[in-house]
Amino acid sequence: MIVRFLSVIGAVGAVLAIQPSAGQAQGQPQTQVAPQNPQVVTQFDAATISRLLLDVQTTWQVETDANGGTVYRAQSGTGISFALTPRACTPQQGCVGLLMVATFVREDTRPRAEINEFINQYNDLNASSKAVRAGDQAIVLQGYVNSAYGISYANAQAQLLVFGQEIQKMRASLTEFAAQSR
Repeated sequence: MIVRFLSVIGAVGAVLAIQPSAGQAQGQPQTQVAPQNPQVVTQFDAATISRLLLDVQTTWQVETDANGGTVYRAQSGTGISFALTPRACTPQQGCVGLLMVATFVREDTRPRAEINEFINQYNDLNASSKAVRAGDQAIVLQGYVNSAYGISYANAQAQLLVFGQEIQKMRASLTEFAAQSR
């Protein structure tokens, strides 16, 4: 079985539809040049997220979700797709959290109990991201970066790169899981 890979932003246990904001061009990757990287990240604003995405060599589109939030839908040259959305936002501090999400749509027919066991085992072995089931046919992989008290830019970048590795690991694990059902 082939595991199709999609990226969407979602809450735990639910996948939300992303709506483009008025006037935004769909399908046009961002190509802006970011200024020099900051030493410390204290919030995830548009400039910081753009710098991070440039530094990990992705293209991205900025979209608006159904609740008016900003979503950065990114893809690397190696086919890794994911979405980033700023979280924990206040007018005083800006957004100090960054939610990273990748959604995998399964095409196998394994029973729910086996899928739950797969997810539990995956989470036990992989502490830097967490997988949750979204309906019967999708698994959402989530990571979170917290900059509430400031983190180094290199740390934020490393966490994004580790999430990319987790996406590859989940893709391989799901492919193996689907092959076992044949």
